Amino acid sequence: MASFLRTVVIQNQTPAADGQVVRDLPVNPLSMILVTLRALTVAADVPTTLASLYGLIDSLAVRFRGQDIIRGTLQDLAILNGLVCASPPWGYRTQDGANEILTLTVPICFGRRPFSVVECFPAVRRGDLTLELNVDIAQGNVDELALQVETVELLDETPERYLKYTTSGQTFATTGEEVVRLPIGNPLLGVLLFGTTVPTAAARTATWERLRTRVDHVETLYAQANWDTIHGELARQGLQMNDAVAEHAHMANGGAAGFAVTTQQNRISDLVESYGYLDFDPLKDGSYMLVTAGRADIELVRQAGTADLGRFTPVELVEVRAAA
Repeated sequence: MASFLRTVVIQNQTPAADGQVVRDLPVNPLSMILVTLRALTVAADVPTTLASLYGLIDSLAVRFRGQDIIRGTLQDLAILNGLVCASPPWGYRTQDGANEILTLTVPICFGRRPFSVVECFPAVRRGDLTLELNVDIAQGNVDELALQVETVELLDETPERYLKYTTSGQTFATTGEEVVRLPIGNPLLGVLLFGTTVPTAAARTATWERLRTRVDHVETLYAQANWDTIHGELARQGLQMNDAVAEHAHMANGGAAGFAVTTQQNRISDLVESYGYLDFDPLKDGSYMLVTAGRADIELVRQAGTADLGRFTPVELVEVRAAA
């Protein structure tokens, strides 16, 4: 019978200054890390954006003997785990006054299903697996950061594979077509995309406006896709639009009866508006995943009308024996 063990790695640590927090992770097979931010609002009647809350941790990395297994901004990793592992972030925020409590919990998973005994990070020796957090203790209308980190170990299990996902960025020098190269060796389950520019107001330009994937210069899986549609599929791909990833407001006309005009909901300051996901594993069983072993080139081809920063996070499925 399977057995899990939930433990605390960091208990309400309040960093005194910006910098890096490093901790050893447990030695048993690891299914999930739960990173919780606790903070306070600074001023009354001033909104605290989701971006400010996620910005308390600039980046997060899980490293095995110095090699990145997971790396990215906390915001990117929160969106990715909601999509790939059906484990979106959650928390609560109050905006009534100063010194109100905010919390946010982000799951960081090593398998497509948390608690899966076949898909988690294998057992390690003490000190081989580490967690690194880069903190920024004050953001817009939020400070007094306190960290909690908990882990879920799966005792006496021998997993077959685990997820590896590390973020890269590329500042595109020109408009038009440019190529991003994806890793070769492990099967790819998908690619999370973050664009600095997304359609807004009347402008349709985007960092990742049109996309194709090529294997050895042959279009594969995505012969052509548009950013609007890729972004519009996020809910189908499993991302739950909760208050930890999507903010909203209600329109109000101060000159009319409040009840009649405040029922229309509008999305504002979304985190998700900057994201799209190229899904190579729509059934979550590996039947469509992109096999890269033995290939010379795996390319993501981007066509855009703007030149700026794009981030991309390939999701690799690593066989434990191959990794060893």
